[in-house]
Amino acid sequence: MTQPISVAAIQMTSGQQLSGNLEAASVLLEQAANGGAQLAVLPENFAVYGGDYRATAGQFEQLKGWLCEQASRLNMAIIGGSVPAIRRPDGSEVAAPRVRTRALAVSADGQCLAAYDKLHLFDAQVNDAQGRYCESDVFEPGTEVVTVPLAGLTVGLAICYDLRFPSLAQRLAQAGADLIVYPSAFTAVTGAAHWSLLLRATAVQTGCYVLGANQCGQHGPRRASYGHSMLVNPWGEVVASLENAPAALVAGLDLATMNELRQRMPVQTHQRFHIEGPYER
Repeated sequence: MTQPISVAAIQMTSGQQLSGNLEAASVLLEQAANGGAQLAVLPENFAVYGGDYRATAGQFEQLKGWLCEQASRLNMAIIGGSVPAIRRPDGSEVAAPRVRTRALAVSADGQCLAAYDKLHLFDAQVNDAQGRYCESDVFEPGTEVVTVPLAGLTVGLAICYDLRFPSLAQRLAQAGADLIVYPSAFTAVTGAAHWSLLLRATAVQTGCYVLGANQCGQHGPRRASYGHSMLVNPWGEVVASLENAPAALVAGLDLATMNELRQRMPVQTHQRFHIEGPYER
């Protein structure tokens, strides 16, 4: 009988001060490792939330190195929810003032195995203190769907607003994902309405475990995140969840349970329409 794999969602209230954010992340990552986590997921914009993302992107290699050092130090795979990046995967430069927002997947021995650039950008009106969100002013969307082997799992990479697009989750499931991760900064308003609903629906529709690692609390006068990071199993049950405060959530993912549920409810083999081809900018 296979042993459950322990995964962690790191929930933070990141701000604009890089050093303070990294210090907070380091403490929570250590808590996750001490709790037995084999893979930890940091939230979207964990290193810097707000401010000049183009300037932060100038420190991309240092932030990548920091993630690799943390993974090696803790002997734990880490997904750095998102880091601003000036260069596209092909090496070409994103035109100023925009950047890519990139998740980095690092193995427990400190090797960066994969990178994923957020595909869907949050341009929306929300009934909160900020009101208008327009990520496309700041970020350039990615074009690639990415899975990566980490901690004995095939992990499908996604970021925040991607959660609202089931075609991406289906592509990741078709690519063999056991776990789909959503490092996020869901707002307090949209999170209360849809966060749990979307995570649970994604798990049921794909037959995958789904882990949402969210920002939480008040980032500034006009911006608050919902928190409530959680792990959901393929039956749509919440395995474990947090409230709305910084913490490390550690919970077990059981591949035997996942495979049994997939055999009992073989949704993927019943698919009549498959999502094919690359995403386009």
